[in-house]
Amino acid sequence: MVVDGSYPNDIRVRKEAEALANVGKNIVVVCPLTLGFKKEDVINGVHVHRIGNNYTHFKKGIFDIIESVFNVNPFFYFHLKKVFKRYQINFLHVHDLPLAGTCYLFKDKVKGNLILDLHENFPEALKTWFLWKKNPIIRLKNKIFMNPFQWSKKEEKYCNKYDKIICVVEEMKEKLISKFNIDTNKMLVVSNQEKKSFIANFNENIMQDVINKDTFSITYVGGFGPHRGLDTAIKGMSKIINTIPNAKLFLIGKGSSDVENKLLEIATTNHVEDHVNFVGYRPFKEVSAIMSASSINIIPHNADEHTNNTIPHKLFQIMLSNSMLLVSSCKPLKRIVEKYDAGLVFEAGNAKDFSDKVIDVFTNFEKFSYKKENAFNAVMEKGENWDAESLKLIALYDKLEN
Repeated sequence: MVVDGSYPNDIRVRKEAEALANVGKNIVVVCPLTLGFKKEDVINGVHVHRIGNNYTHFKKGIFDIIESVFNVNPFFYFHLKKVFKRYQINFLHVHDLPLAGTCYLFKDKVKGNLILDLHENFPEALKTWFLWKKNPIIRLKNKIFMNPFQWSKKEEKYCNKYDKIICVVEEMKEKLISKFNIDTNKMLVVSNQEKKSFIANFNENIMQDVINKDTFSITYVGGFGPHRGLDTAIKGMSKIINTIPNAKLFLIGKGSSDVENKLLEIATTNHVEDHVNFVGYRPFKEVSAIMSASSINIIPHNADEHTNNTIPHKLFQIMLSNSMLLVSSCKPLKRIVEKYDAGLVFEAGNAKDFSDKVIDVFTNFEKFSYKKENAFNAVMEKGENWDAESLKLIALYDKLEN
């Protein structure tokens, strides 16, 4: 497996690699070396081969530009040449579109198949990720080198060239089939469900000082960005506090300085800065306690061709937390929540509907409490978990090996 990210911090890559290792397959994950990690490691049966030295955001940015122009990332290319001399590679599993071109150059050195694992709708994501960037040089760089149209052409090219394509949701699979006429037989959906054993995190009950019992807590956990819909939630707070004076929006996570400044500006403009708490990063053992203690957990993503074609791990984590859930009408979020009656759905981007749904939860909390149990049972008893989902990935490799 090859990933341009930190391992084991990338949740999707870790779960896939460990699922295959657990059934006796020899997995080597190749990823950049960052500070605090060893060059070589074995984690839960997965061999980790870290390349380079202190792979910083600046270095990644330079290599991203080169890759976008020449379809090859020289950092990964020259290190992968060494990897192929060291290991006999039967299958090359490439995580996400940016490395597709580089890894495809090694097709003749792979004994079996090339698998492209698309974590998201990358070309469409480029339209939203950088919307709030203020630095004119960065904006120009992104406009030239991270052009969604050019990346869409790359997506079509490599989806046709790779032997197998893994998508994270059915919506993404259908998009590739309809837009690029990709052969449905080469495609597989392996989603971002969570392991059943994840519930142990909530049993830890690590003490945290974020939420108190006198607050009606509306909690978001995750990264900050223009596509996350946090602007909608913040705007919605102005109406919420008129009905629920002790309501507070807790934002657990981080974003770039441009993004965080934009969100602070929105909070100030809407006169709700005292009701929005930018908590910052917290260790995950603590995050799980915050999820459980919250009055309501939210995933307010804006609906676009990016968010409608992916799904966050935290959806299933919240479903296991035995807490109330409110999601936007992004297609995968809405589909899962409505299928199991596991929470409430508001119209994406609609601050009034967001606030109305929060107030509805506050007013009818006991009436809606069954939804928490439905969410929990969907994961634990009805197959919306990684224990079941990972079997599809294992079956794919079993079939390819035979």
